[in-house]
Amino acid sequence: MATKEISFEFIRETGSRKYFLVKKAGDEYFIFRTPPSSEKSKNQVDLANWEGEIVVWGGVPAKVRDWILRKKVQPDTRKPEILVSQT
Repeated sequence: MATKEISFEFIRETGSRKYFLVKKAGDEYFIFRTPPSSEKSKNQVDLANWEGEIVVWGGVPAKVRDWILRKKVQPDTRKPEILVSQT
């Protein structure tokens, strides 16, 4: 299986956690946090040799949200874990 090129950008570190903005297909993005908040998280994924989880918008700290909004993305009203480009 071929390795898919992943486009991600470091956003901010809070405490022991790092937050990344990851580009999906088209104009969709998601927020990746490492390490995951618990080993039982249903949103756990591996991203470029990092173990972490996809974070829903409501679970993102305010400091991180401010930085993400500067990147011209906003939460999708249909899916809480997806962000879309502002048009």
